[in-house]
Amino acid sequence: MHVLAVAARPGRAILERMPRFAITPVAETRDLAVQRAVCDGCDGPRPCEEHIGSNRVWLLTAGCFELRDRDGRRVIDPATLLVLPAGHAYTIRHPGGPDTCVSFRGPLVDAIAARGSGARMPAPREHARLLAEVAAWRRGDGDDLALAEALCAASAPPATPGPVSRREREVASDIADRIRVDVAAPTSLTALAAASGLSTFHACRVFRRVTGVAIHRFRREVRLRHALALLVDGHAPIADVAAATGFASQSHLTNRFRERFGTTPARIRVSRGREITASASIDRPAGDGRPVSP
Repeated sequence: MHVLAVAARPGRAILERMPRFAITPVAETRDLAVQRAVCDGCDGPRPCEEHIGSNRVWLLTAGCFELRDRDGRRVIDPATLLVLPAGHAYTIRHPGGPDTCVSFRGPLVDAIAARGSGARMPAPREHARLLAEVAAWRRGDGDDLALAEALCAASAPPATPGPVSRREREVASDIADRIRVDVAAPTSLTALAAASGLSTFHACRVFRRVTGVAIHRFRREVRLRHALALLVDGHAPIADVAAATGFASQSHLTNRFRERFGTTPARIRVSRGREITASASIDRPAGDGRPVSP
C-alpha cells in the first residue's frame, strides 16, 4: 500500500507482504500538509488496488515505482511530479526497489488538481526550488508561503509573457497590503489569491511580474524592515522582536537578517542602525528583480 492510500483488499496475509513505510510529517500550513514517506519497496506477489482519499501531489526524492491506472502504465521517478485526484484508483509496483516520496495535500493541492491530474516534469529551476523548500522545512527553517509558491510553480504550465495591466497592478497592491496589515500573521497563499479574485497560479505570476519578486520574498522583506525598526527604535529582547515580526525563533531572524543586511540583529541593536547606514547592502533589491514597490 502506497503513501496515505486505501487498500481495496485488506487482510493480514496480504498486508504482511505489502511494502512498509516510515512516514514523518514535514509541514502543516494553511495551504498544505506535507509528509515524507520512505518505502522499502517490497512488493507482494500481486499488486493491490489502492484509492487516494483526497487530492494529492507526490514528489519522489529517491528511487522510482511503476503506477498503473485507467490511463495505462507510467514509471514515476524524481524527475516527475504526480497529481492524483481524490478517489483515483491505481496499483503500484517497485521494480527498482525502495523509494522516498514527499506527499502534499490541502487547499492548494485541491486547486492544483482542479486544473488537471497526471504526471508532469517540472522545469529544473522550479523542481530544485520545491526540493529546497521541503528541505528547509525538514531543517526547521521553512517558510509557508515559499513552500506554497514553489509547489505552484513546479506544477503550473509555462507562463505566457505579456504587458502589465492596471488590473494586475491593483491585484499586486492588494496582496501587498494584506501582508502589510498583519506582518506576523500566518499567511495562506490560497486565501490571498481568493481575495484578489485569481487562481493561486495567476496570483503568483501577477505579483512577480508587477513587483519583480515572489510573494514570500516580499513578505520576508516587510518582516525584516519591521524587525530593523524595532531593533533600532526599541528595547524589546531580540527573541520578542522575532516573534512580533513573524519569525519562528531568534535564530531564524538572525539568519535572515544576516542574509539581507550583512550583519546581525544584536550588532544593529548596539549600533542603533549606524552599521547599516554605512553599508550599501540595504539598497540592493530584496529578490531577484526590481525593488519591491507594488
